[in-house]
Amino acid sequence: MKKRRGGCLRPIIFVLLASVLLYFTVGEGKTAILKKIYPVKYQTLVERYADEYSLDKYLVYAVIKVESGFDENAVSRVGARGLMQMMENTAQDCNRKGGFSYSIPDDLFVPECSIQLGCYYLKQLMDIYGNTELAVTAYNGGVGNVDKWLADASLADGNGGLADIPYPETKQYVKKVIKTFNTYMDLYKNNI
Repeated sequence: MKKRRGGCLRPIIFVLLASVLLYFTVGEGKTAILKKIYPVKYQTLVERYADEYSLDKYLVYAVIKVESGFDENAVSRVGARGLMQMMENTAQDCNRKGGFSYSIPDDLFVPECSIQLGCYYLKQLMDIYGNTELAVTAYNGGVGNVDKWLADASLADGNGGLADIPYPETKQYVKKVIKTFNTYMDLYKNNI
């Protein structure tokens, strides 16, 4: 009877592949991969302005990740610009109300401008709604829409929030930001 070549190698290769797979799905490898997918970039700016505007830094990272993927030159199909994807009118309003001297829209591509104005605006929304989910909804869907939805009994949840968001894009955006926010907290809470 003839022995097949490589018969002894198969179990070794299987064990090696299983070990590598295990490392990258449950061990430190998984965390390393997730930190590549959910990076901490512009840390000094994010932490400065999150602190200045009493925001959770992980929420700011989540908004930037979802809005622009940390691309400071990002431009959306509707014209939102920069890391935090602000529309020109919203940025102008924040620039004026905050007493900043940025040149809008050009400075929206400057990380400090984008992060400061985005945090300033997010803080305004948190002050209006007192709720992270509603603030994030308004960041994407607009204050006027959120106020209209809250006034609609078929959309409001009866507890000051929304049971449903009628704009599919905004609904997906909110889910994505909240999931990303939770992921950032899980990955970095006691590490940065």
